[in-house]
Amino acid sequence: MIVGFGGGEYHASMEPMDDEEQGENGAAAPGQQAGPGAAAPAGRGRWVRRLADILLIAGGLVLAYPFWSAGYAQVQQSRLDAAYRDNSAAFSTVAAANAGSRPRNVPPAEIVRRLAVLYGSRLKAGDPIGRLRIPLIDLDRLVQQGVRGSASLDPDSALLRNGPVHYGLTPLPGAGEPFAVAGHRTTYGAPFYKLDRLKRGDRIFLDTPYARFRYEVAKTTVVLPNDVGVLSDRGYALVLTTCTPPYSASHRLVVWAVLARATPLEKAVAAPQ
Repeated sequence: MIVGFGGGEYHASMEPMDDEEQGENGAAAPGQQAGPGAAAPAGRGRWVRRLADILLIAGGLVLAYPFWSAGYAQVQQSRLDAAYRDNSAAFSTVAAANAGSRPRNVPPAEIVRRLAVLYGSRLKAGDPIGRLRIPLIDLDRLVQQGVRGSASLDPDSALLRNGPVHYGLTPLPGAGEPFAVAGHRTTYGAPFYKLDRLKRGDRIFLDTPYARFRYEVAKTTVVLPNDVGVLSDRGYALVLTTCTPPYSASHRLVVWAVLARATPLEKAVAAPQ
């Protein structure tokens, strides 16, 4: 939102004159009494100038908001990146320790599912899940775990300032459908600003500590904010949501994608030597 305002000019005649100037101009001398409203124009002028200064500062803050909020999001993404590296290393150790007890000839999809469940059991709200990449729109952000249950229908605004957030009532990628994610459209780095540019067949990638996923866009739709049924549609593996149109929360843009490939990471499936 841009705040605009108009200002007026202040002429010398609106400024209060000192006693000497008043005498020279035939105005009331020091011993003479001025009229009851003589100081009113000067007082009004000062208040108008103060109001103009306040509006100028407020307008500057509003105009700068997208820039400092983007800086905040970048700092938080750097913090998440460090946490993600640590979590990935720790999970690889745990997953490898469990690999020895896994039956042989388990299909890759089942391996991914088991790893997803194991990884999800270690997550709490705010933890990084994986890196979401959409080359077509230059998106590369870590996705955070959201709160679980019905409370996740309204993603935590504090988490959204850091980056995209997983709707915690939906499964992790590989554990079921759909993996649903919300993200800002216009502030805090606006990770989903260009989401409306995606078309059928465009590729979306997600890297997690247990597997790499490649999705392909199937369709995009626009729904009302209370249409939460999009989070329970089992026909799609990935759902991305954001506000639309830009600078409005009247509707939700939804990108639906199908799973093209899921590859378990070797370090998460290899038994320790």
